[in-house]
Amino acid sequence: MSSDWFDRLGRNPHLLPPQARANRGSVAISKLLADRRVSERMPTAELARQQGSALLDLARHCAAASPHFASRLATAGLTPEALAAPDGLAKLPPLTRQALVNAGESLFCHAYPRAHGGISTTSTSGSTGEPVTVKRTELCTLQWMVYTLREHLWHDRDFSGRLATLRANISEAAESADWGQPCTFLFRTGAWSGRPASLSVEELCRWLGEFDPDYLLILPSTLAGIVAELERTGRRLPRLRGVRTLSETVSVRLREDVRRVLGVGVDDVYTSQEFGVMATQCPEHGTYHVSESILLEVVDAEGRACRPGEIGRVLVTDLVNYATPLIRYEIGDYAEVGTPCACGRGLPTIRRFLGRERNLVLLPDGTRHWPVVGFHRWGEVHTIRQFQFIQLDRQTILAKLSAPARPSAEQEAQLTRIIQEELQHPFEIRYAWQEEPLPRGPGGKFEEFLCRAE
Repeated sequence: MSSDWFDRLGRNPHLLPPQARANRGSVAISKLLADRRVSERMPTAELARQQGSALLDLARHCAAASPHFASRLATAGLTPEALAAPDGLAKLPPLTRQALVNAGESLFCHAYPRAHGGISTTSTSGSTGEPVTVKRTELCTLQWMVYTLREHLWHDRDFSGRLATLRANISEAAESADWGQPCTFLFRTGAWSGRPASLSVEELCRWLGEFDPDYLLILPSTLAGIVAELERTGRRLPRLRGVRTLSETVSVRLREDVRRVLGVGVDDVYTSQEFGVMATQCPEHGTYHVSESILLEVVDAEGRACRPGEIGRVLVTDLVNYATPLIRYEIGDYAEVGTPCACGRGLPTIRRFLGRERNLVLLPDGTRHWPVVGFHRWGEVHTIRQFQFIQLDRQTILAKLSAPARPSAEQEAQLTRIIQEELQHPFEIRYAWQEEPLPRGPGGKFEEFLCRAE
């Protein structure tokens, strides 16, 4: 479907006329899209060679302009040339979130290429509440926009459709005649409507029914509540053609529920405020393709690179950020390495993203795995609108559940049996019931499972 996306771009009926695409932003985006058409089809070895050259240029710049990065290199006994050599990057210890915070102003580059444009600052608390501040150039933002547009084009979306957005960073109801940037740099688009994710599920479903979108951009945790409510009420979104998710982990169960209830698939994008679009799902096979300007490593507990099928910690390097050296940044997520995709793209692949270590269940023997709690079976026992599990120790889990009414003792016992079966261990389950929605964490994210056990 997407192999000729660039050719289709020129024939798109919603493409703006040439005179409307003559501005600086449109021209830059058009050029980068043409570059990405080439780079995504490069042989893997050639892409790696070009990325190695980009890493060398970045390391030389940051070693001269960032006191903190210069110190990291010296402490590791590395030069920019040694870092960019094959296997050299693995010799640099990862940059942790705490180290980034502690570095303060010494982290940032005191100079950067003028061609990269102006500087903007972004601060994010993520889901931990610990604020991180990163400086980004206009080139970083431009790359973010290009990867966003390419994702639209990969999936052959109809820009004349109506787009609904539910995000934590939307503070109040908002409407627009178009989708906004980056789409409006190149295309005429349909209407856009946005709502804060903090609204109740009932309010969100009512708004979606009234707006009747073609496409929905949403956090997975919010999507799960909406799908459950639509299934409960029998209401549907008749125009809906696609769902896009970001910022949180998308479970297999949620994908299945969306397909069953809404009749469409879920296209996920792996993003962060620090890096922009890091990986995008393949429209043909569902694996994640890592963006060309990103080096995304997956390493095991000893720091060794994981092989296909293995799960490890994610380390990210931004090859175009010359304002903040985000080199081998430990973003906090876990991922499973993928195999080369049958679509023919040479981009590195990730089979799935698993969230953070604190989102994995810890068994008494010390092993961890992704928690499956049997939500799809709970409807047979009781109506539950929202849940959050907090593992208190290796034997005990607190289940915080939002429901219209508290179940009977017998129903609680049935739920306990389901949860224990799905988690593959007879944990003690303690319940905390409430009628109101469960609160979101810092940054507006919602984590369905939190492990506080050691």
